[in-house]
Amino acid sequence: MASDIVPRPGVVAEADIERPTPEPADCLAPGEEPIATASLSPGWIAVTDRELLAFRPEGAPPLVRIDRANVTGLAVRRAGGQRFLGHAPGAILYAVAGSALGALLLSVSPQRLIAVPDAPGAGQLETIVRTLGWAMGLLGTVLLFTGVLAGLVAVAVLAYWLLSREVALVIERGGADPIECPTTRTVGTRTLRELETALAG
Repeated sequence: MASDIVPRPGVVAEADIERPTPEPADCLAPGEEPIATASLSPGWIAVTDRELLAFRPEGAPPLVRIDRANVTGLAVRRAGGQRFLGHAPGAILYAVAGSALGALLLSVSPQRLIAVPDAPGAGQLETIVRTLGWAMGLLGTVLLFTGVLAGLVAVAVLAYWLLSREVALVIERGGADPIECPTTRTVGTRTLRELETALAG
């Protein structure tokens, strides 16, 4: 019975349809010929007189058509850890601010700053001062610990991004989001040169 359970809520039944990778010529208008084609493994890119077509099997949508006039640039960029890279500046800022504030709170002692008079009824004030000192120490420890942790996470994300071999050929479009085509560094660099020559012609 476990095979009948569908993990996605609301889906009664589903079927995955595997489609073969289309050839560039199959995606062009009748009578249109590609000027240049390049394999990305996976996927491909084709350039015609009017369009640049990018096929990415895992993309949404898989096939993208871009007017050549809208292509403003090409680049091969690192793609590993890209999702988390945008959070690195905030993590570094929190690491610096949290660690500094935590160290400051740990270095300040309310017992030294507030003099409790030796008089009847001063016991309640002394209890309040001690409770304040305990709370400041706890908050300082939490801020210092989380600040150091945030710094280590930011360094790990940056190191992964720098050392990752995951790259993407990025097609910059005027007035729209760029198109990213996953590939390898070698294939991406070769494709970049081929497309640069074809688009310049």
